[in-house]
Amino acid sequence: MSDIEFSVSPDIEAGVARAVHNIGTVGASWTAAERIAIAASARRAFASSTDHVPSVLPDGVAALAARTATAAHDVTVGDVNAFDQPEAFVELVGVVARTTAIDTFCRGIGRPAPALVATDEHPPTGRVHRGAKRRSAYVPTVGPAGATTALSAVPAEDAAQADLHGALYLTYAEMGDLHIVKGLPRWQLELVAARTSLINRCFF
Repeated sequence: MSDIEFSVSPDIEAGVARAVHNIGTVGASWTAAERIAIAASARRAFASSTDHVPSVLPDGVAALAARTATAAHDVTVGDVNAFDQPEAFVELVGVVARTTAIDTFCRGIGRPAPALVATDEHPPTGRVHRGAKRRSAYVPTVGPAGATTALSAVPAEDAAQADLHGALYLTYAEMGDLHIVKGLPRWQLELVAARTSLINRCFF
């Protein structure tokens, strides 16, 4: 597959580049170095690596990042409650999800996964949505809990997720257009999305 070159739209290239940069920046609860370590734990889990690699993360956090990447359905409310603030888990999920999406995309087109590098040394911003509340989900959300509000307690994560979602799939505004064509017609996009969700046990 590495001998095949795929044409990738500029919008996808730019969206992936933004996501790669974002992972290496400081977050609400984690430093840039910690976010890179979260992503690295997810990558090792996907590679089924059992090598012990020194990390700036506590062992429990590194293990949870790995489990979130490969067996998210096994994460419990107890895992979330182990954090002093659930927003730290929300951010962890955002970093893991984007890392996984980027790497899967690159693997699908025969491209190596991009290097992830911490780009600043600032402390966590602490910027969370104070109006978020726990409803029917493990974490607080702004409005009813659902796929589009899962990361809403941390505005920067919510925005980063929406940006990559729009680049690799559809923007939230585009999701209302049943006739949109983005490389594939809408019905084919949904067929791929539904099959991918089933294989990865993505239920909501």
